[in-house]
Amino acid sequence: MIKTNLSKVEYGPLRQKNSRIYFLLLILCFSAGCFAGSLTGSFFGLDPVLKDFSDFSTGCSSNPISVFLSFSRFHLVAFLLGSSFLGLALLPVLSCIRGYALSCTAASIISSYPEKGVIMAAVILGIPALLSIPCFFVVSIDGYMSSVRIFHLVRGNSAPRKDKLYSRFLACIPILALGTLAEIKFVPYLVSLLT
Repeated sequence: MIKTNLSKVEYGPLRQKNSRIYFLLLILCFSAGCFAGSLTGSFFGLDPVLKDFSDFSTGCSSNPISVFLSFSRFHLVAFLLGSSFLGLALLPVLSCIRGYALSCTAASIISSYPEKGVIMAAVILGIPALLSIPCFFVVSIDGYMSSVRIFHLVRGNSAPRKDKLYSRFLACIPILALGTLAEIKFVPYLVSLLT
């Protein structure tokens, strides 16, 4: 059955208000994940992982494509979820998981190295996160708006394309590549200086 009487949805100021609400939802989920990760992260020991990370600077096992895919895995998942109506439920969960992974790793590093833990966590996680986290929220918010649009289309309502998921994801790729370069070259060098 094809619906011919599709209701028109007005965008404009409503879209800005909705994007703020979506940002608030995703940042609250990210914060809840950070809180849970900081509580559980101090129970894990990361001494062997940090030794492997400092050996990563030798460049023997560093394939730039695999490092890029690992660095941008949450962004790719957010993009894929934003391409379906499942992103309505799963993008907040992904945001919570991203916050948990970041905070749990930071708490593990800090508990493993009581003297230099805060500095090491800032170097290992902070430098790449300066490039990664803003891109993650850009892709997640546009992905959430795209999921809302697809959900309206599935229900038979009119929903003109107003999101910029594809163009913003493509704009984030050079920033993620720069973060990958920092992850490969800059961060291991700083970690080797600290250990």
